[in-house]
Amino acid sequence: MPYVIGADLPDMPAGLRFRALLDQPGILGMPGAHLGIAALLAKQAGFPALYMSGAAMSGTMGLPDLGMITIEDVCFHIRQVARSSGLPVLV
Repeated sequence: MPYVIGADLPDMPAGLRFRALLDQPGILGMPGAHLGIAALLAKQAGFPALYMSGAAMSGTMGLPDLGMITIEDVCFHIRQVARSSGLPVLV
Protein backbone atom coordinates (compact mmCIF):
# COMPACT_ATOMS: atom_id res chain seq x y z
CA MET A 1 0.00 0.00 0.00
CA PRO A 2 2.37 2.71 -1.14
CA TYR A 3 -0.39 5.33 -1.00
CA VAL A 4 -0.41 5.06 2.79
CA ILE A 5 3.07 6.56 2.96
CA GLY A 6 2.88 8.57 -0.26
CA ALA A 7 5.78 6.77 -1.91
CA ASP A 8 4.26 6.78 -5.39
CA LEU A 9 2.15 9.94 -5.49
CA PRO A 10 1.99 11.50 -8.97
CA ASP A 11 3.77 14.82 -9.44
CA MET A 12 1.04 16.40 -11.56
CA PRO A 13 -2.53 17.03 -10.31
CA ALA A 14 -5.14 14.50 -11.48
CA GLY A 15 -7.07 17.16 -13.43
CA LEU A 16 -4.04 18.02 -15.55
CA ARG A 17 -3.22 14.35 -16.10
CA PHE A 18 -6.82 13.70 -17.15
CA ARG A 19 -6.80 16.66 -19.56
CA ALA A 20 -3.56 15.38 -21.13
CA LEU A 21 -5.17 11.97 -21.64
CA LEU A 22 -8.23 13.57 -23.27
CA ASP A 23 -6.02 15.61 -25.58
CA GLN A 24 -4.43 12.47 -27.02
CA PRO A 25 -5.90 11.13 -30.26
CA GLY A 26 -8.09 8.04 -30.11
CA ILE A 27 -10.45 6.60 -27.56
CA LEU A 28 -9.58 6.75 -23.88
CA GLY A 29 -10.45 3.46 -22.20
CA MET A 30 -11.64 4.06 -18.64
CA PRO A 31 -12.98 1.02 -16.80
CA GLY A 32 -15.46 1.40 -13.99
CA ALA A 33 -13.93 1.03 -10.55
CA HIS A 34 -16.11 1.62 -7.51
CA LEU A 35 -13.80 0.08 -4.89
CA GLY A 36 -10.12 0.45 -4.11
CA ILE A 37 -9.34 -3.15 -5.13
CA ALA A 38 -11.03 -2.65 -8.52
CA ALA A 39 -8.96 0.50 -9.02
CA LEU A 40 -5.75 -1.38 -8.23
CA LEU A 41 -6.66 -4.15 -10.68
CA ALA A 42 -7.43 -1.62 -13.43
CA LYS A 43 -4.12 0.15 -12.78
CA GLN A 44 -2.27 -3.17 -12.88
CA ALA A 45 -3.97 -3.91 -16.23
CA GLY A 46 -2.50 -0.66 -17.60
CA PHE A 47 -5.48 1.68 -17.70
CA PRO A 48 -4.51 5.37 -17.34
CA ALA A 49 -7.80 6.61 -15.84
CA LEU A 50 -10.96 5.32 -14.18
CA TYR A 51 -14.70 5.91 -14.21
CA MET A 52 -17.06 5.78 -11.23
CA SER A 53 -20.83 5.54 -11.59
CA GLY A 54 -23.45 6.38 -9.03
CA ALA A 55 -25.16 3.07 -9.78
CA ALA A 56 -22.01 1.14 -8.81
CA MET A 57 -21.60 3.12 -5.60
CA SER A 58 -25.27 2.65 -4.69
CA GLY A 59 -25.17 -1.04 -5.55
CA THR A 60 -22.11 -1.54 -3.36
CA MET A 61 -24.15 -0.16 -0.48
CA GLY A 62 -27.11 -2.40 -1.29
CA LEU A 63 -29.26 0.51 -2.47
CA PRO A 64 -31.11 1.14 -5.73
CA ASP A 65 -29.78 3.81 -8.09
CA LEU A 66 -32.32 6.42 -7.06
CA GLY A 67 -30.10 9.18 -5.69
CA MET A 68 -30.32 7.84 -2.15
CA ILE A 69 -26.62 8.00 -1.27
CA THR A 70 -25.23 11.13 0.35
CA ILE A 71 -22.34 13.29 -0.79
CA GLU A 72 -20.36 11.84 2.12
CA ASP A 73 -20.96 8.34 0.73
CA VAL A 74 -19.82 9.43 -2.72
CA CYS A 75 -16.70 11.11 -1.31
CA PHE A 76 -15.85 7.94 0.64
CA HIS A 77 -15.89 5.89 -2.57
CA ILE A 78 -13.94 8.51 -4.53
CA ARG A 79 -11.23 8.72 -1.86
CA GLN A 80 -10.88 4.93 -1.85
CA VAL A 81 -10.41 4.72 -5.61
CA ALA A 82 -8.25 7.82 -6.01
CA ARG A 83 -5.93 7.03 -3.09
CA SER A 84 -5.47 3.37 -3.92
CA SER A 85 -4.68 3.85 -7.61
CA GLY A 86 -3.35 7.39 -7.96
CA LEU A 87 -5.19 7.54 -11.30
CA PRO A 88 -7.50 10.31 -12.51
CA VAL A 89 -11.13 9.44 -11.86
CA LEU A 90 -14.20 10.64 -13.77
CA VAL A 91 -17.16 10.58 -11.37
